[in-house]
Amino acid sequence: MGLEGDPRVLFHSDFEHGMQGWTSYTQNTDQIAVLSDTGVAHAGTHYLRAAQVTRTQLAANQYISANAQVQLSKGVPELYWRFYARFVGQTATPHHWVRVGAGSWYDGLANTVPPGDQGFWYDLDAHADHLLSFYAYWYQMHSGRCNDGTAVPGCAGDQGTTYYYGNNFSPAGQTAFSPDTWLCIELRTKANTVGNSDGALGLWVNDALVGEYVPGAPRGRWLRDNFYTWGPYFQDVQAFEGFDFRSSASVLPERVTLDAYYELGTLPAEAPEAQVILYDDVVVATSRIGCRVP
Repeated sequence: MGLEGDPRVLFHSDFEHGMQGWTSYTQNTDQIAVLSDTGVAHAGTHYLRAAQVTRTQLAANQYISANAQVQLSKGVPELYWRFYARFVGQTATPHHWVRVGAGSWYDGLANTVPPGDQGFWYDLDAHADHLLSFYAYWYQMHSGRCNDGTAVPGCAGDQGTTYYYGNNFSPAGQTAFSPDTWLCIELRTKANTVGNSDGALGLWVNDALVGEYVPGAPRGRWLRDNFYTWGPYFQDVQAFEGFDFRSSASVLPERVTLDAYYELGTLPAEAPEAQVILYDDVVVATSRIGCRVP
């Protein structure tokens, strides 16, 4: 209650007034639409079906993004984004999922290091095992070519090709999320002080802290373009250094995107004809939001 009057709130949408306030969104109503069903909506009567991507559509166009984006009226040094999501039935998780963008640099441009004085961005991705991870692009990102994250030919573990795809951060100790259940997801994005590595990312699911990447935590190991905190490549050899996301104070988080990007080549063979993801109760603010109180 009272979100519209809270000075910390930068944007909110419960879809009771359709797509009001959203800057841009997919115009194909087969892929994105506001629907009304009190029994399905997380609260109220309306919700967004922002991904209904079918095998038939992917056969005609092998890359499909069903999305809704908000360009905020101003960027902020620290941004929190809370939304509810629900994967319907056996829906396959997208190739890439929701996104936060900072600065004027085009977020979503693959295999390209963003200039530090223009922008950075990251996705929160959902995977086939129903675990979540960050997939981040920034001007100090690591390359997947060498073991040490550089792109020097002849290096240890040289993959033979210089590439800079998103760096991966998969929080340890997660519990797989369940389909057909509303998930309350909140993301924290903190831009660094220019010249320092004090930027941070955080993830809460149903109000429980799932992962936080800040100066000094968690502990793990950089290997190429991954910071491992668990699994077969994990070694407890260093504390995470924090993010040096930007080289200019004018670069600020200012865009959020409910995206569901599917590729024909990565769609599992067992996936159903239609991949359906629902969204509701979106809030963007400058401090922790938390889940909706009944």
